[in-house]
Amino acid sequence: MSSAPSFSSELPAVLIPHVDSVQKQLLLRYAELLRRINASLNLISRKDIEWVWEHHIIPSLLFLGWWRLPAGAKVLDIGTGGGLPGIPLAITHPQTYFFLIDSTRKKVEALRFIVKELELSERVEVHWGRAEELPTRFPYIVGRAVAPLPRFLSWCQKVLSPQGTVFYYTGGDYGPLPPPWKGEFYAFAQLVPQDEYLSSKGILKAHLSPA
Repeated sequence: MSSAPSFSSELPAVLIPHVDSVQKQLLLRYAELLRRINASLNLISRKDIEWVWEHHIIPSLLFLGWWRLPAGAKVLDIGTGGGLPGIPLAITHPQTYFFLIDSTRKKVEALRFIVKELELSERVEVHWGRAEELPTRFPYIVGRAVAPLPRFLSWCQKVLSPQGTVFYYTGGDYGPLPPPWKGEFYAFAQLVPQDEYLSSKGILKAHLSPA
């Protein structure tokens, strides 16, 4: 991938069958909102905001190269920050419900504005707090480079439904899973083999092993 800033709106070939024209326009609007808000609030690293499409939105969407979340399901996005990966997944799963949580109040307030602007409020809820303190359990949890894997999984263990699944966006060098977790790493290079930026990244699909 070029080192020069880009405002590309292209989708990798693997995603084209999974993202319709209306969804793509919403994704582009989301990218615009992130760029605008990031000028005054650090939702994404300021040195990386020019690559918001390639480095943040596309990686979030590569989930679709392997899985679809069920209609009616409830998904928790832990440490969502600027809404990643939750907002791109919500846009491309129009019948799925998302609960986005972050411990930084200013980010939560900005994200609530973004959700309203994208007209996603009926299916996307944004909460200020810590995931491990939630009273509700979720069948699906997502997160993207939030914390070291053992810490992230310890949060998940408190709010994951029995037989639930965690999808954690990370690098391939995350280390062994702490017991009782089991999982498999899905490398982005399988889907976009020519993308240098994503070559070492992917999604860990994890679950709790039965006792």
